[in-house]
Amino acid sequence: MLRIFSRYLLQEVGFWVIVLTGIVLLVLAGGIFGRLLAAAGSGELSPEVLGRLILFTLPEQLALALPIALLLGIIFGVGRLYRDHEAFALAGSGVGPGHYLRPLLALALALAIPVGALSLVVAPWTARQALVLRESGEQEASLSLLQPGRFLSFQGGEAVFYAEKADRGTGRLEDVLIRFRQDDQDVLVRARRGWTRRTADGARELVLEDGWRYDGVPGQAAYRIAHFETHVARYRLPQMLPKVGKRSLQPLAQLVRAGSAADWAEIHRRLAAPVSLPVFVLLALPLARSSPRRRSNGLLWAVLAYVVFGNLLGIGKTALEQQVVPAWFGLWWVHLIVAGLGAALLIYQNGHTLRWPSRLSWFGMRS
Repeated sequence: MLRIFSRYLLQEVGFWVIVLTGIVLLVLAGGIFGRLLAAAGSGELSPEVLGRLILFTLPEQLALALPIALLLGIIFGVGRLYRDHEAFALAGSGVGPGHYLRPLLALALALAIPVGALSLVVAPWTARQALVLRESGEQEASLSLLQPGRFLSFQGGEAVFYAEKADRGTGRLEDVLIRFRQDDQDVLVRARRGWTRRTADGARELVLEDGWRYDGVPGQAAYRIAHFETHVARYRLPQMLPKVGKRSLQPLAQLVRAGSAADWAEIHRRLAAPVSLPVFVLLALPLARSSPRRRSNGLLWAVLAYVVFGNLLGIGKTALEQQVVPAWFGLWWVHLIVAGLGAALLIYQNGHTLRWPSRLSWFGMRS
């Protein structure tokens, strides 16, 4: 019977974990996907690069989505057993909290393996690949300036570029026309020659020679006209992916070899995803429980606990980076607090006391 119950419980919770993983993944990655699609729609990104960039964002988002999906999946799956009074019938047959814990902890440990691989190894590698692709896309967008006879739009349509002639071999432009806004005024620049270059801070510059600049407000006669020998116009291509820190890109082995406080903070940040899975099992199981005559607010408490958990991880990571706490202490205290809270709730809900017979049979405590 217990084996049948374990399979039934895993099917119920597993269904919700799969559904919620997809939902959370869409929420986490939706903003990135939207920016990528917008960039592809405006011609600033090729469809081939778009597909690879989307794939490269998935591992990190999936590593973040699975823990909260497991937390909420237990709330929905086990909570349904209580709402439909199945849990109370099972309790009368001797199925206690330990019979819930064993299969759910096994599920958490099974998920911890792929989540750990994603968080520790795969996500940093894909982030490095995405950075290379992004820089390649910026370079391609810069080279798009070398397309003669075509109007190009930048900065959401606020800037327009046109070159009558372009030489891809030398990067030289001829008969250049640029329109953009600066200080609430329209600026029109035309030049006989020009070329592009990249600065040390990542911006791009268009160097123009032998031209004229017109500054003013349309409809008003007060225009300023200036002739120049050399004129430099700075522009930035759209940021398609969120910027990632240098350490978040580094392989795990390189972080361990470096061994600084910030390196260990990054290692513990990556470890937080797989370690949180069994911790969330201990927290979610008591939150999913409800009485026969009263609905549970477990979902609200679970979301609140997840937010607090994330904030504590951020505080702990900052403390590690600033060497307020030693590296060996890591973020384990955050996991112990949440796990202890879940264990305390389990104890409170099941008689306020724990008995410790041989072979840890306390998992069968009454419900």
